[in-house]
Amino acid sequence: MPSTLHLDLPFRFQRALQPDGLRVMQTCSAALTDALNDARRAGCDPETDPAVLLLGRHLGRVAAGECPERGHPEDDDLRKACEQRIAELQSAPILVPLIQRGLGCDPDLIRVYKSAARESLRYLAHTLCLDPANYNIQLDRHFTADNPAISLFADRFCVTIDPCRINPGREIGWVRTNGRDGPWAGRQLRGPIDLISNVTRFAATVRRDCHLHQPA
Repeated sequence: MPSTLHLDLPFRFQRALQPDGLRVMQTCSAALTDALNDARRAGCDPETDPAVLLLGRHLGRVAAGECPERGHPEDDDLRKACEQRIAELQSAPILVPLIQRGLGCDPDLIRVYKSAARESLRYLAHTLCLDPANYNIQLDRHFTADNPAISLFADRFCVTIDPCRINPGREIGWVRTNGRDGPWAGRQLRGPIDLISNVTRFAATVRRDCHLHQPA
């Protein structure tokens, strides 16, 4: 993955501000490692990244036996920097860089992914001029941390977001169907998740490949 700033995520800053679940050295160390990796992917210097520094301090305090919920005035500047980065990234699309980063089995990342995937699929349905009564969005019935697929089911097609890391570059699939719950009517086509970043173009691709009527 290219280390460019547009791949930055607010997650590490949010975790640094609210490290509620980081109470033992193992989870603190894992969170710090994730933050270091995310900072590098974003093209940021981990040595000066405020989330990395805050999580590093938190790890040191937990190792010293301090209460993990105790406030520390000396952290105020770092906390303000994290809040500023969250505000800057709040309007940035998160689904594509999140899937390119990988979810692992992190429950917080999976929660963010589920919300972002549903939002993207709803926007796709809106772009395709679908009435809310004519589609549904649901998790794969066998949804697990290793298989976090979410699909948009409509009367004549299905679009699935599947961030499985086995086949990178094939995280989104679309196929024509016979009914919302019916069998596939052709071969599923797949492509990289960044197709969804241009919803208008991707909607035109789905409309063409699934033989959907152009709305008036």
